[in-house]
Amino acid sequence: MENKLENLKEKMDDTILRDVYFDDKQYQKVLNSIKKSKFQKQVSTLKNKFNSLLSISVVSIMFLGITYFVGTQLNLFNGPEAQQANEQKENKQESLNKPLNQKTAYIPPKQEEKYDEMTKEEILTKMINTVDYFETARGEYKIHYSFNPGYEIVEYAISLKHEPGGYGKRTLDTGEISSQEFYKDGILWSLNESSKTYMESRVLEGSQQRGTTLTLDQAFSTAFDGKPLTNHRERPPFGTANETLFPYEIASNYTRDLSKWEIEKQNEELLGHNTLVIKGTKNHRDFQSFRFWVDKDTGILVKYETYNANGDIVDYLHPTKLEVNVPIDSKKFTPNLEGYKNNNMLRQEGPMMTTGNIDELIPEELKGQWEEAKKKTNETTVLELNGNWYIYVKKGYLVNYIEVNGKEGTLYLAKTSAQKSQHNFHAIAEGYKVDSLKIVYE
Repeated sequence: MENKLENLKEKMDDTILRDVYFDDKQYQKVLNSIKKSKFQKQVSTLKNKFNSLLSISVVSIMFLGITYFVGTQLNLFNGPEAQQANEQKENKQESLNKPLNQKTAYIPPKQEEKYDEMTKEEILTKMINTVDYFETARGEYKIHYSFNPGYEIVEYAISLKHEPGGYGKRTLDTGEISSQEFYKDGILWSLNESSKTYMESRVLEGSQQRGTTLTLDQAFSTAFDGKPLTNHRERPPFGTANETLFPYEIASNYTRDLSKWEIEKQNEELLGHNTLVIKGTKNHRDFQSFRFWVDKDTGILVKYETYNANGDIVDYLHPTKLEVNVPIDSKKFTPNLEGYKNNNMLRQEGPMMTTGNIDELIPEELKGQWEEAKKKTNETTVLELNGNWYIYVKKGYLVNYIEVNGKEGTLYLAKTSAQKSQHNFHAIAEGYKVDSLKIVYE
């Protein structure tokens, strides 16, 4: 090997390098070329590193931007207070986007049908406390009294708790609307269809507050003179549908004596309601017996009939629809008064009779005497002040009309129906220019 290497330089000098002249200038040129090559290589390396770093930075920035955007949309970077503020803002915006008249409908608790057997005391207690057992009701029924040749169709809708109010309409069998009643926000409207007038009154705050459930002993008692006394539960201030929804007077007149009626059937379906059927006797000039269909869940009197000695129907309440604890549109509780005149505006045109609950209209000067009159339920009391007559009518009668003869007036009182015979009716007579008022019972 050493011998071969020793001759290598000589062989190269004789062949490859024989014609090459390599002086200092060429040596410097080769050296510069080598240095330049190293520099370019370093620059290229730095450039590649920079490009890689730039790419990584751009990708990182994009990733952070996307992450921030998603996080803000999902409230991931906000604290509890900020998240709550955003939620309130979203809810507010959502409410603004809803129609102005859109409201969440109130849905009362579903009525559960009762099928357990009930005693006389249990069903009668529910009948005199129906206000405790339902929140809303709407329905329709036909009602007939022996003293009227035809019948009335009664439609109603009522809410006791949520947005309290009610609507009622009575239509004659001829198709003519006889009366309408509306109640909402403490105001009662009574519309008279024949005269196209209405009376508006405000119900005193607190007068419709719920009391406690009455026991039979608390509801039914006897006065010192031996006559029966009855305490009634509260109910809305208008009378439409009282016969069925709040049958307090009927329960008192027909079933307060437990010995005069019996449970005929524990369970009978009627209009989708499970009812308890009662039958009993009643000493009346027009009928001698009766039958009630009472809703076991609420005590509502769904249906009733009275019978004469031959078993023929004399009075009746026949339902066509009854829905309990269903959503009620409170818009129906406000009347459309277009075409009607306000009774208050007509009072100066002539004599005017106002009937109903007039307690809030009694002047301060007469309130003491008025309260005393209310304690004498079997007497008629007439009070006068400034030409107005305030009339408290004895039980079983109501004001029919006033006849004027010069300065003397005659107040004619007519008998009520059997269902209303335990009521005392009030009235105000205004514009009757008389000095005295004689009472005549027809």
